[in-house]
Amino acid sequence: MPLPPSGDVVIEGRGFGHGRGMSQWGAYGAAVSGLSYDRILAHYYRGTSLVERDDIQLKVRITAAGDDQTVVAPASGLTAAASGATLNLPSSIRGERVTAWRVVRNGGGLALQGRAGTWRDVAVGGLVVHAAPVRFTSPAGTVRLILGATYRDYRGAVEAVAAGSGAGTRVVASLESYLRSVVPAEMPASWPAAAVQAQAVAARSYARWQRTEEPGSWYDTCDSTRCQVFNGVADYTAAGELKRRYEHPASDAAVAATAGRLLIHDGVPAFTQFGSSNGGWTVRGSRSYLRAFEDPYDGVVSGSPHTWRSSLSAADVAAAYPAVGRVAALRVTARDGLGAWGGRITSVVVEGGSGSVELSGEAFRIALGLRSSWWRPAG
Repeated sequence: MPLPPSGDVVIEGRGFGHGRGMSQWGAYGAAVSGLSYDRILAHYYRGTSLVERDDIQLKVRITAAGDDQTVVAPASGLTAAASGATLNLPSSIRGERVTAWRVVRNGGGLALQGRAGTWRDVAVGGLVVHAAPVRFTSPAGTVRLILGATYRDYRGAVEAVAAGSGAGTRVVASLESYLRSVVPAEMPASWPAAAVQAQAVAARSYARWQRTEEPGSWYDTCDSTRCQVFNGVADYTAAGELKRRYEHPASDAAVAATAGRLLIHDGVPAFTQFGSSNGGWTVRGSRSYLRAFEDPYDGVVSGSPHTWRSSLSAADVAAAYPAVGRVAALRVTARDGLGAWGGRITSVVVEGGSGSVELSGEAFRIALGLRSSWWRPAG
């Protein structure tokens, strides 16, 4: 496909994302077609079993807090625990009102400090520096983290952990309460109940898989798209005014309706990958139950990214691959053979005045911000 030196080339494509596992728009289509959540899951994760397990405590790394310090807003009844001791945190220090609490690195350990005019060290159990995590809890059942200008509530406890040269932040909460934030972040809570319930089981299974198969050194999962999006309960201003609520009654109902249920394979939690839309064909994944097959449900609902149009320019491609020089053309050298146009691009060559580079279709789509690797020049 030649690329003109100026202007754009219009392309048409199918799907949005990697295409492995459950298509979320496909789950929507399956739900309006009459499938229950368990049938939706059986459709996308073929060979897994739906089981019920007791709730667990999950350690979630809060990347939004950074890894330098953990900062918590004061609250009535807030406590800090470390090294086997617990301190009821005071509202003032030396007559000055406390406006924030934080945990920072101090040598090989962690120190708790209260901001009362300035930051002041506070001892827990007679110790200022602690080797173990410092844990904040509140009788309200939530702890408010200070994330720059945003004050965010999380269910459960907040812990500061020695991580590298700083203090990492994690939330320790039940898996079921964690899902109350995750499910509406990953799928609109207003979608059909069966689809949202399928999302709840997929998210529960994914979290338990990650906790089992690839946890971090001090956490089970994280709050970003690298894991699953987890924004806690709600955001507030410094004055306590509600800015945004992340939980939703409809997704809460989906979590409750599927409580404890997850997918397993060979006795362990399944790697329940999911994405926005597969365009009509799933992509084979790294597990036997992540199969490639034609999906009749992905295009059922109008307005989905089942099909799309976009544009490419030589300037954008050159910015992504400057080593090739002035870009002249793109040459698709292989597709996966599944679906329209020969399926998703598996190999593409970028040709330019200074050379060429061959890369996977998935790498190209990520570099150029395309919805998927399944595209062609528009007819």
